[in-house]
Amino acid sequence: MRSVLLPSTRQSSQPLSLEFKLVAFVILVAVCEGASRKWLLPALSGPLLACRDLAALTLVIRAAMLHHYRAMPMISQCLVLWSFCVVMWGALQLVVVQGPLVLYFLGLRFWLLYLWFALAMACSLSTSEVVKIIKLMIALSVLMMPLAVLQHFSAPSSPLNVQPDTDEDEIFRVSADIVRVSGTFTFTMGYACFIAAVAPFAMATVWNGKQLYRRKGLAMLAFFAVSVGTLISGSRASIMFFVALLATQTIGSFVGAKSGKALLFSLAKAVIAVVALSATLFIFSDALLATQERFTNAAAEEDMVGRVETELLGEPAARKDMNFIGHGLGAGTNAGSVLLSGERTFELAESEPARVLLEMGLVGVAWLIIKCAIFSLGLVKSVARLTRVGETLPLMLWATAAYGMSSWPISGQVSANAFGYIVLGLALCSIRPALPARTVVYRYVPEVSR
Repeated sequence: MRSVLLPSTRQSSQPLSLEFKLVAFVILVAVCEGASRKWLLPALSGPLLACRDLAALTLVIRAAMLHHYRAMPMISQCLVLWSFCVVMWGALQLVVVQGPLVLYFLGLRFWLLYLWFALAMACSLSTSEVVKIIKLMIALSVLMMPLAVLQHFSAPSSPLNVQPDTDEDEIFRVSADIVRVSGTFTFTMGYACFIAAVAPFAMATVWNGKQLYRRKGLAMLAFFAVSVGTLISGSRASIMFFVALLATQTIGSFVGAKSGKALLFSLAKAVIAVVALSATLFIFSDALLATQERFTNAAAEEDMVGRVETELLGEPAARKDMNFIGHGLGAGTNAGSVLLSGERTFELAESEPARVLLEMGLVGVAWLIIKCAIFSLGLVKSVARLTRVGETLPLMLWATAAYGMSSWPISGQVSANAFGYIVLGLALCSIRPALPARTVVYRYVPEVSR
């Protein structure tokens, strides 16, 4: 009898790391927290959010202790400098503006915690774990589709459409009797952010050479679920972004095709996507008509160019009210508005750029510039990957991150904050250098000589 050295069975099966479990927990709480507040136990919302933030903080600290940030050293060093800038500027605002201390820590949570969480994701998750995170988000979108459809066909007074602290007359609607669905979230914004975050995975099927779907039927189901979810969301921005993302995927597939066979395959995928989208519009024709009515009414009431300008640069009136020091870190958050005024209102401004400018003044201007630089770098790297290996998902992820972090209220609303930075984390994963392999544990196994 002799002994041979074999890899440990537990290690060879690649058990899920703590980092993966923390990210999955954050995603699950972000999706399910609103449901507990609406239909189960409203008092559970606060503890769930606290647990989610604790999980995010744990990932950030663990990545630092295990030196994971060395995987992306330049970005990590820049983030340290940016964090120091935000902390010190917020402290200066405390002295000048004399705001409450709790508002300052609330602002740090929205401005820095999940930004570090996104980088920790990119530096800690293995490729197989990233694929599992993507599959988790796809599964959640498919499971949420029946609920969203029921909400769409239910009256505004239905228990399915209840929203905390909101009267029936104040529930957002696409038309007179058709609500803007909220899914498991407490507000329509959370659902719109979630469905947009999943859209790239419903259109692309490959991540770093790994297939996301074992069967083509699952890919079609995911595309159908996200298409339906986007259509019945009632969000004009989400619908226009979905169409733009689908066009990006189609053009990217043609550009990245390396052979005639790959080009034909890309063309076939585009045809199938158009057929599936047409079938979706036919099945939900009432939602299409209601959405058309919403687009028509909105076009009559506001200028589209002005709307885009507001989404990217903030309201003109807010830009005029901006001052050098700002109103104080955290003053633009939804929770901060309740703390300052006692009401759920937009304390500073409705659009994300205006909130940032009014809240942080000069540092807010710097943040808008930094975001543009981040997205430009990510898009350039993702286009390079598209031309090199033909994968469209990195480009779509960076387009989604740019759209979400520019137009979603990531600096003030908890769901938008979570999904904006989750998408950013996955986008960073798509352009990161190869991570070092994890240590393999060996065990001795006795071998019986024949």
